[in-house]
Amino acid sequence: MLFIAENLKIHRKGMGLTQEDVALMLCVTPQSVSKWERGDTYPDITLLPALANLFKTSIDTLIGMDKINDAEARTAIYKTEHDFLRSGDHKRAAALLEESLKTFPNDESLMSELALAISFDSDPDKLKRSVTLCERVLSGNPSEKVRHTTRAALCFIYLKTGDKKKAITVAQNLPHMRESRETILTQLNNELTQTEIDDYLKTIALGEDV
Repeated sequence: MLFIAENLKIHRKGMGLTQEDVALMLCVTPQSVSKWERGDTYPDITLLPALANLFKTSIDTLIGMDKINDAEARTAIYKTEHDFLRSGDHKRAAALLEESLKTFPNDESLMSELALAISFDSDPDKLKRSVTLCERVLSGNPSEKVRHTTRAALCFIYLKTGDKKKAITVAQNLPHMRESRETILTQLNNELTQTEIDDYLKTIALGEDV
């Protein structure tokens, strides 16, 4: 997921340098520079300051942190992953998410998506990892949407592993039907009176029908 290959080529050409020129300045082989620019390998981390100085830029710019942190990059990851899942190719979806997590190691949304992609596998070890990922997400501080999605998924992953008791325990922490998006949107689209609004708020507050 790093963008260093294309950035190296852009900066090198922008300065009118050949791969041999860069290799000579950094005391490496031209073949090494060629592999960097093709994305076959990455420069050693100790060479990044020298490369940044050579191209008069920052290390962050060189490795593409501006692109990496761009929300559009993550959106593209989710879109591609979902396309893989729709086509039934959960293994490619999982591989994409595994690679993405190398760049965004603490992204709880990506972890949740990976747990779901892995959960389609029948391998017990894969299912165990899927559970571990879900539990890691839930032990952190994910968004409300990610938390609810992960809990719902974990119910069925536990069921798939044969642990129905845990599945039921997790399910008991899911929102009530009356607090779901679909139910509330239906209510919001109705012409509710103040009394009906107050009744609905009372239902939510008490956790029971009134």
